[in-house]
Amino acid sequence: MKTTSKFRLHPTASQEQKLHEVFTIYNKIKRIGYTLLCGLRDVDLPKNERRKLVQPKLMELCHNNPYVNSILIDCEAKLAQQQAWFEKRERFFVKQVKTIEKKIDWIKEKDKKDRRLKGLYSRLSSVRNKSNALHFKPVVFGTKRLFRERILRKISREEFRIRRDSSFCCVGKKQGVNLNLRLFPDMTLKVRTFSKEIGKKWLIIPFTVNYAQQKWFNEILALELYQIEVVRRFYRGCIRYFAHVSYEIPEAAPLHGFENGAVGLDMNYNFVSLSNVDNLGTFKSYHEIYFRNLHSYRKDKRADYISYKVDNVVNYCINKKKGLVVEDLSFEQEFSYGKKRNRKLSNFKTSALELLERKCLKRGVAIKKVHPAYTSLIGKYNYSRLYNLSTHVLASYVIARKGLGFTENIPTNYKWLLAQVGDVIKPRLKPSSPYRDWAKLHDFFKHSGITSFKTSEVMQKALQMKYVLNSVTSAQPDNLRAGLSSKGKVDDWHKFWNFIEITNFL
Repeated sequence: MKTTSKFRLHPTASQEQKLHEVFTIYNKIKRIGYTLLCGLRDVDLPKNERRKLVQPKLMELCHNNPYVNSILIDCEAKLAQQQAWFEKRERFFVKQVKTIEKKIDWIKEKDKKDRRLKGLYSRLSSVRNKSNALHFKPVVFGTKRLFRERILRKISREEFRIRRDSSFCCVGKKQGVNLNLRLFPDMTLKVRTFSKEIGKKWLIIPFTVNYAQQKWFNEILALELYQIEVVRRFYRGCIRYFAHVSYEIPEAAPLHGFENGAVGLDMNYNFVSLSNVDNLGTFKSYHEIYFRNLHSYRKDKRADYISYKVDNVVNYCINKKKGLVVEDLSFEQEFSYGKKRNRKLSNFKTSALELLERKCLKRGVAIKKVHPAYTSLIGKYNYSRLYNLSTHVLASYVIARKGLGFTENIPTNYKWLLAQVGDVIKPRLKPSSPYRDWAKLHDFFKHSGITSFKTSEVMQKALQMKYVLNSVTSAQPDNLRAGLSSKGKVDDWHKFWNFIEITNFL
């Protein structure tokens, strides 16, 4: 597991001027390198061949400095990120066009003069225009927000350059010691500059280590492989310098495993649900942790807030002395929820999930991932009567049971119901899928208009459906409304559920 420690640097006035030169040259060459790589993105060449074309030009600009390898790695990562975004948007528009065309054909078969066709054709034209206008976006180094502030003259040109060119690092060799950025026991950092003159090749900058950081500092000194990134930040009108040291630490044996049970976690974009389950698969308790408006926070504040909430999840597991079971989620989004919700989902998946896994490993909580298919539906259809909780809590309960190795078999009363339906409803899944019966059951309830099992209106729909099934062969029983008051609301849930069980409907 990789971890990062941060130490504050204290350069002198002359060292600060030389550091400023390193920041400027490093980031200038990085922008040039990205431009060269971006120009070769359509050329059919392997990655190594492209690097051979770009690397000599960058080496010439920075006088064969070893920082070039780090610059190329950073540029290739940014370019790959932009290409992934471009391909994702292309797939998104293609899928939207197919969906709209399919809906147009379906409406045309019913009525060619339907009023909805005009709006659909307008939407189809808009999506096609966006698809045709899609192009490879340029990268704004230093964030768009900072660039807008400079355009509006809210910040000076010098401040914009300092905040844009805010870091540099050196990867070094894959095996061996990185000599370009190196920590020493006397609490000094050795920094390689771009100068070739004798006596100006290196900077020896002191830094401070407080009481809490002493343990981390001793760990780093015992290592040979670590990566250092030098960062500068504006703080109350002055510039401060920091060294971010990243290194691998061995994963210790977890202190809290799955011997006594597990804690299941169901993730949503604005809250998480936790279920405490014992080793027999019995539900014990639940807890919900809500997130505020992540889309409205800036990067650092959002990261701090998510870290605080993730700590609550880990503390819950430590308090229960059990491991954590999460869904093995894939966020390859092929559709849009809307601008606001998309931003929330993006912030959540890029911050919370990875941070949760790191914190669990760091604090000795075992973590396990399970397949997320049909966890919410199984929880709703199988356990809503027993626990009368929200779908998300029941989904976390199913996730915990999956992590402990339990299987969710479809109950006998549901099998009877599916036998009455027969092959009228055909599920989307293959016969070999273990979730085929659950999918068929869900499609049946959805077709019947039942989406929940808790409100009185839904219960009335269930009774109406029972009346339709019974009226085909026999008269309706007198106790149809057992458990319902004169207003149609459920007063005695125990009596009502006993009636449902006797009639073998649910």
